[in-house]
Amino acid sequence: MKKFKFDHQAKAWDRYQAFHATNGGIVEFDTGEVMVKNYIHVYDRRMYDDYGIQLVATTDKECPQLYLDKECNEPVKKAWVTHHGMQELAIDWEQNVAVALTGRQYAAKPIYLGSHVHHALAYWSGAGRLPVALGMIKVQTPNPEYRKVLSPIIVNEVVPAIVAIHKMRQKKSSWAEGKYLAKETWLDSSTQEIVADICSESDDWQLGRDLKQIYENGFEYPRTTTKVDYLYTKGEK
Repeated sequence: MKKFKFDHQAKAWDRYQAFHATNGGIVEFDTGEVMVKNYIHVYDRRMYDDYGIQLVATTDKECPQLYLDKECNEPVKKAWVTHHGMQELAIDWEQNVAVALTGRQYAAKPIYLGSHVHHALAYWSGAGRLPVALGMIKVQTPNPEYRKVLSPIIVNEVVPAIVAIHKMRQKKSSWAEGKYLAKETWLDSSTQEIVADICSESDDWQLGRDLKQIYENGFEYPRTTTKVDYLYTKGEK
């Protein structure tokens, strides 16, 4: 984070019981601390030049290329950080790191902050310092080994069996969206065991929905999920 000049003209006290000024999604303190407030709107996702901080969602076109390593040799594909929905990030262009905007409750270990920044989504203790990783960023990469082992069974045996069951039931009213997520526990299962597991749903309406989901959209294979404190960026914004 860049060193900033505290805005004494706009300072307040009551909300955080500390002298602060609000700038969009960011709150600055007269101590030199900065945090992302506990809730940000779409219009708060932008570049804050005063601090060298950008708030962005992984689905935004403004989201820069991210990397797994500090040397920026391992690029992160957009699909890896947008799988099943966006993630909101704070990018520190002074330190070239990105942190999750999720808050302390999603951290891997307890984090203790002052009461004035207790509900921060991201936090900097001062200029020239790394942001404190309050939460973790999910990186969801394809699992080629799982697909290699299970895809032939699912495509050639499980799907035809499910299609046949669905046609016999033909529940027209069932609603389905997206692909059915294959389970990691199926890796060592037979066709019969997989079909039995799918059909074990006790709720008849849910079973109809699951069968139609597979019939219409097929399967989605599980990914390997890694949670990291930081992702990295290259260069300056």
